Amino acid sequence: TPIAAGTASAGIFSIAFSDPRHGLVVGGDYRKEQESSDNIARTSDGGRTWALIGSTRLRGFRSGIAFVPGSGGRQLIAVGPAGTDRSADGGSTWSPLGEVGFHAVSVDRAGKSVWAVGEQGRVGRLVGGK
Repeated sequence: TPIAAGTASAGIFSIAFSDPRHGLVVGGDYRKEQESSDNIARTSDGGRTWALIGSTRLRGFRSGIAFVPGSGGRQLIAVGPAGTDRSADGGSTWSPLGEVGFHAVSVDRAGKSVWAVGEQGRVGRLVGGK
C-alpha cells in the first residue's frame, strides 16, 4: 500500500472491507499520534492495488477502522490514541467525533452500536450516532 512504513512504528494498523472488493486501511506512525499524514488508502479490487484517498488525511495516527453494517459501505469509524473520526461517504471525507483515544473499534452486526477500547481499560460505546 502507499502508506509509509519506513520505521518500526509506522505502517498499516487496521483493515476493513465493506464487501469482497472494497476496503480501507489506516495507520501512520504511532510515535507521532497527532501528525496528519498519508494514513488512509482504499482498494476496489479486493486488495490487489491500493491508492491514497486524494487529499484526505485523518487527523493523526489511526489504529482501528470499521464499516457500519447496513450503510452500503458509506459509514465508517476510525479510532486512534488521539481521537475518533467518522465518515458518511465511504471514507472520502472525515469529521471529528471526539478527542478521547481508543486503540480498536468494532460495530455490531446490526450496525446499531459502535464499540471501542483503549488504554487503562477504557471502553466506549456509540449508539445511534450519540
